[in-house]
Amino acid sequence: MFDEQRSCQFEPPAAVGDTAPLRAFAEEHREALIHAAELLAGRRGERLALEVSDALAGAPPLTRRDMQQLNALLDILALENVDDLDSEECARFALIDPASPIVEEICLLTDGLRDAIDRTDLDHPSAARFSAAA
Repeated sequence: MFDEQRSCQFEPPAAVGDTAPLRAFAEEHREALIHAAELLAGRRGERLALEVSDALAGAPPLTRRDMQQLNALLDILALENVDDLDSEECARFALIDPASPIVEEICLLTDGLRDAIDRTDLDHPSAARFSAAA
């Protein structure tokens, strides 16, 4: 019974805390995210997209603040705040021609970001809070 040699090396599961899908999407679409956020929310949107991109490019884990900013960026892209007539987002959205190709690009970008979030491991403590808020 004790004569067997066994490996005692512990290998944590790779899937726990895996934010690779979200990080890959953010890296691949960094410029588009920044441009779309600026178009829809001005300097605030641009700054937010930069901060989210930088957080996703950094070392894991994502912080609670990172996840809140990601949620805010998704809100901008999904036009969640354009019904507030006093917001900059409402004014900027009103200036966009619905027939412009940028509209479809923003929709595809938003869908891609949502998909990347869905494919990201939500067992991550911060990601779980984000999922509950979304």
